[in-house]
Order: sequence, then C-alpha cells, then structure tokens
Amino acid sequence: MPRRRLTTRPVEVTPTGRLLELLYDDGETDGVLFCAGHGGEVEPGTAELGLELATGHETAACWATLGHESDGSAFDTWHPPSTAITPAEYPLLDQIADRGFRTVVSIHGLADDEVLVGGRLDDDRRKRVARRLDTALTVPVSVARDRQYAGTHPENFVNWLADDGAGLQLELGWTARGPEAGALERSVRSLLERGLP
Repeated sequence: MPRRRLTTRPVEVTPTGRLLELLYDDGETDGVLFCAGHGGEVEPGTAELGLELATGHETAACWATLGHESDGSAFDTWHPPSTAITPAEYPLLDQIADRGFRTVVSIHGLADDEVLVGGRLDDDRRKRVARRLDTALTVPVSVARDRQYAGTHPENFVNWLADDGAGLQLELGWTARGPEAGALERSVRSLLERGLP
C-alpha cells in the first residue's frame, strides 16, 4: 500500500488573502474521500474535520480548500457554489477527479446550529446517517430538504467525485464542527465501518 502524502498549493493569492488547496492521498485509493471545499476561515473547522477523518481511516483521502482574508471577508471572497468547484480551477482536485470514489463525504459549515444530511444518496441511507448522528449529537439532525442545502445537483463535486454519482453532504452547525466534532467523527467512522453510505 503506497504511503499517503499531504500536498498543499496556492490556488489564488491577493493583497489581502489567499486560497490554498490541500490533498491528502496515496495516489491510487478509490475507497473513501472526505472533502471540505470551503475550509479555512470560509467555513471554519470543516477542512480540519475532513483531514482528521481521513487520517483516522486506513486508506481514505482528503481534498480541501483553505480560504483566508485579513479583513474578515473570507466567506464572501472564497465561497463559490459547490457546483462551481471544478478540476479546471483546482489542480489538486484534478489529480483525483477521474478516480471514481466508492464513498465521498463532503463537509460544510452551516450558520444554524444543526446538522443537515444531504447529497444524492438515496433517502433511506440519508435517513440512517441522520438517525446515527442524531443519537451522537446534542443539536437537531435532519435530512436536508431545502434545495440550497440538499447537495443533490449532479454537478456538485460531492456527487461527481463518487463512482455512482451519489455522495454524502453534511452541513454542520458550529457545535458539530467544534465542541462535538469528536462525537461526529466517531459516528461517521462507525457508519463507514458498517458499509454506509
């Protein structure tokens, strides 16, 4: 089994900020991929959570971005829609774009302190994920129904990175990304060990 390596590279640098891209990968795994397309100061804690999940899994990969702005406008500057994140703009993403991962989990930040489970996974699997997370966290957990957070568009990177076109999108409020991140990590690992999604 090849050794996984952590690679970072600048995507864009401005006078007040920067957007970095991160890839933790062995160059060939096609099992599990954790993503955080809006990490750094954009959706704090998401890239860290994705990397922690990947390093805690024997063969998982992680792709993330880290956006920073000195004036506090990272969200406005570095938050493209998930459907606009493409390999053409992100060279490290391009390295894994055609691999077809069995399981893709995309981690996002949410302003409301709750958890929304989305992606193109079938409704039964999204409900099972929501139930498992609901037992582990103190904040409300539900299946995403609002189109803005559902993550069901086929051009959303969580879906096109998956070999079956059906990724899992987790929209996480601050509690799940911060004080209860450990409980969330354990739950996600448990779900993956049981073959879900």
